[in-house]
Amino acid sequence: MIQCSNPSCRSISTPPASRCKVCQTPLLYRFLLAVAEESVTTRPGTLIAGRFLVWNDGSKHDSKSVPIGHQIWLDTRPDHPTPPLDTIPDAVLNYLKLFALAQHIPRPYAYLTPEQTGLAANMLLLDMAPISVRVTEPEADSKALSSGLSSESLGLGQVEASLLPSLAQIWTHGSALQQLNWLRQVANLWPILATERVATTLLQLDDLRADGALLRLATLATDDASPTLAQLGQQWHALVATAQPSVRPYLGWLVKALKDGQLASAKDLLAELEGAIQTLGQGLLVTVDWAADTDQGPTRDRNEDACYPEKEPRQQRLSLLAEGVETLPLLLVCDGIGGHEQGNVASQTAIKLLQQELEPLTQQPHLSPTAIAQRLRQALILANDAISARNNDEQRSARARMGTTVVVALVHFPYVSIAHVGDSRAYRVSPRTCYQITVDDDVASREAQMGYALYSEAMHLPSGGALIQALGISDSDLLYPTVQHLLLDDSVVLLLCSDGLSDYDRVEALAPHLVAPLANAPGPVTPTVETLIQQANRLNGHDNVTVGLMRFLPQAGALPVLPSGSLRQADAAAGRDLGRVPEGFPKTVPPSTRVVAPAQGEVQSEARPTRSRMAWSPFFGGIVVVLAVLGALALVWERRVRAPVALQPLQTSWSIATLMGQPLPEAALAATVDVPVGSYWQSQQAATPGLEDSGLRLRSQPSPSTAGLPNAPGATEGATSVATGSVLQVVSRQTTADNVAWVRLRVCSIPSGATLDQRPQETDQPAVSAEAPDLSQQILAPGDEGWVQTRQLYRGAAFLDLVTPAQSGVACPN
Repeated sequence: MIQCSNPSCRSISTPPASRCKVCQTPLLYRFLLAVAEESVTTRPGTLIAGRFLVWNDGSKHDSKSVPIGHQIWLDTRPDHPTPPLDTIPDAVLNYLKLFALAQHIPRPYAYLTPEQTGLAANMLLLDMAPISVRVTEPEADSKALSSGLSSESLGLGQVEASLLPSLAQIWTHGSALQQLNWLRQVANLWPILATERVATTLLQLDDLRADGALLRLATLATDDASPTLAQLGQQWHALVATAQPSVRPYLGWLVKALKDGQLASAKDLLAELEGAIQTLGQGLLVTVDWAADTDQGPTRDRNEDACYPEKEPRQQRLSLLAEGVETLPLLLVCDGIGGHEQGNVASQTAIKLLQQELEPLTQQPHLSPTAIAQRLRQALILANDAISARNNDEQRSARARMGTTVVVALVHFPYVSIAHVGDSRAYRVSPRTCYQITVDDDVASREAQMGYALYSEAMHLPSGGALIQALGISDSDLLYPTVQHLLLDDSVVLLLCSDGLSDYDRVEALAPHLVAPLANAPGPVTPTVETLIQQANRLNGHDNVTVGLMRFLPQAGALPVLPSGSLRQADAAAGRDLGRVPEGFPKTVPPSTRVVAPAQGEVQSEARPTRSRMAWSPFFGGIVVVLAVLGALALVWERRVRAPVALQPLQTSWSIATLMGQPLPEAALAATVDVPVGSYWQSQQAATPGLEDSGLRLRSQPSPSTAGLPNAPGATEGATSVATGSVLQVVSRQTTADNVAWVRLRVCSIPSGATLDQRPQETDQPAVSAEAPDLSQQILAPGDEGWVQTRQLYRGAAFLDLVTPAQSGVACPN
């Protein structure tokens, strides 16, 4: 049974009905790929753990296409939190480390034990998996009457789900450009997955699934040994014989070059394939339609969203042979940050500046994806600087600073590039899939990428939706835009929107009904934009809403036949460099550097080299001084604390160093998640008013019952005090069921010496009068460990950037 997501309805419907039987609202089908380490036996229709419905084994016709242990399950309660995890299993960490690759890799949704499921193995449930979903509207269900389904059920439409075809299955059906692009995506993923020791996944063709031109990974396989590009070439060898004729000779050479070691790096392989796509794309013609609109919404006083082009639908027919385009296929969506003053000014400023900065690209048609990514990042930084400068000029600080999110879609043949900052999203919608291809810059995403929690858990945290970056809030040195590229050889629709539509999974529910039909239809896109805004106001209505659609309808023409040799070498011989940044890109010149052109008529004669008259003694003396300084710096660097980073963290919105010893506002305390394991802290008198007498106390176990302030009743029962001045090391982290963050600390050293038995050391500091100590109070000794809430650590200790051997002691060797 599935509950309607319409807040004014909430009635129950029976799968596979596609719409609510009462209000006709499209139902949200959260299909998950259930993966077990070994084969499990479950029948379709079985309800697991009280909410997960076994849909099928993932195959529609051929069960051999489904790997052992893979099934498709349906979450019948997607609006409820998933079962929490006490610890993150290693199998789940692999996915979290690659969380930012939403375009290709599924997202861990839940991890269920045999005790929870009654099955013989642990089950990993993956969201955004390579699952094809087909929605049939009522008029298309006449053939199903003979299947025994009721006419009432048929009148609501039907939903079907199956795994996308594997690369081996669909290879022969792909166009020449798609075949090259599938391999290009493998080359692009290779170094990233190799770093996380899961590159073996790319050697298993059954785990590579294709949704048109987009490559999706079903699961991740851990490397037993480091795979090589030669092994990759061996796997690709089987694909050459069935490749399209225009690329078969080239792929034959490419595979041989990989196996022979001529292409020794993934970077060289990627450059080869991008050059081949650029050459082959000369025969491609794509019709692009795009439109956008924004609405204030039923509950807001003003509209802080902005878009481009607003209420002006556009269309362009693009070809690589064209020297330029009349109108730049550009789609922009901005969301002025809610609760900040003049968010509408920030969003309008970003729209105007981005349009101005990117418009010159209409006359630069032959740029590489690398050059386009650089130009997009540069434009976003300029917009950030402009908004930030206005904030500074008006002396705005903290929440008074205006800012905006942004998501951009820019067509630069034969790719469309998507860039974003904040939580405005981009979705790729095909006839059978809807994928969110951007990752929100919020606390929940950061928690997931750092391996602290599943995203499905972190999004329910009180601060889970808090942004960690947006345009105008911070300096550009702290801005990290994300840019990705999609090949245009695919009939798909890009949906860009603000959170007025994307909240509560409205896109996932509405897109199969409203957006997917556009992928194969040549009609206008504006009516769908208007319908999506109406549905957002009806089902959400809590915020401004902005929607932009960009549809691609490719037409293949006569394609050139690629040579059986290196295209990079051919380009170099012809003086072409597809990867360079062309003339016309702004180049930064340091203000202190003067660029002086030689005077006209001045001839620089070729002078005979003269013997150097350098004073060698001062020269070598200077070298000795420099080496001594570098040696001292190296010694300091060697002794600094190394914060172990198992996962690549997203940029935090505040740093430990700037907060140490300072009281934090409650909102910041709730969102504090950046205490690294391995970091050192020194206990001190609490800086928060009213807590001076509490000190730092460690407990034997985290306890949800003491989730309040340190001086709350019962908060210090069973807790042992830490002597002021003690040096502590963070050894682990944990979040309890009530979403309170805890850290486990080890006492490294205390002020009196290595142990409590040693006498206090003498010092040349003046004596400080103190009250008589409480001899009945127990104090932790070096080597002791205990738990404390993260917020209490900030209140009662200071972060140490440098730790001496005496401070770390024998309990915490540095």
